[in-house]
This record gives sequence, C-alpha cells and structure tokens, in this order.
Amino acid sequence: MAWRGVPGMGGISVSSPSHLMKKVIQIDVPVDTYPNFNFVGLLLGPRGNSLKRIENTTGCRVFIRGRGSVRDGDKEESLRDKPGYEHLNESLHVLIEAEFPSNIIDIQLNQA
Repeated sequence: MAWRGVPGMGGISVSSPSHLMKKVIQIDVPVDTYPNFNFVGLLLGPRGNSLKRIENTTGCRVFIRGRGSVRDGDKEESLRDKPGYEHLNESLHVLIEAEFPSNIIDIQLNQA
C-alpha cells in the first residue's frame, strides 16, 4: 500500500513517516495594544468552527491560553493557582502544536 499523505493536509506527501518531530510555537496576542478587540471570539469563530477548521486542514493542535482564555472571569480566578492552569498567570497567547516528519513540520506550522 503506497503512502499518499496525511488526510486533510492538501496532498502533501510524507517521504519518511518514521522521523516524527514535535514542535510547539507560542504566538502572543496583542491585548494591551487593542484592549477592546475580542481576539478569543475571532480565533474560535462561530461555535468554534474557525479553530476546528484550522486544526482539520493543517493537522496541528491550536490552544488558546493565558489571561482571558476562560469565558467566565470568576471561574478563571478560582482556577488560576490550580495545577494545569498555570497559563492563566501569563498574558493571552496561542499555542500551536504539531507532530510531523521533519520535512513538512514547518510548512504545517506556518499554515496554521
């Protein structure tokens, strides 16, 4: 059976699927520069469809993290010091995580 590529990746073929790399990039959201702009709503889209579309077309995982990433402000305050929620002490940012062969990982991260 011939390897034709990863589903949902626009026909990018993978030459050696055994050499997987994992990369995570962090993109800071300029909340201080634009305080009245709804960045989380724009990233998520209607019912989270924009974020799901990015994840499906690129094969990357996208996480919205930091202050303002939780919808309920009171809940965010109560979660701030709990294990697994340390990111709430940082400013708002987006994490993009990819695990692909080294020849296409940068392409997929840039597309995401």
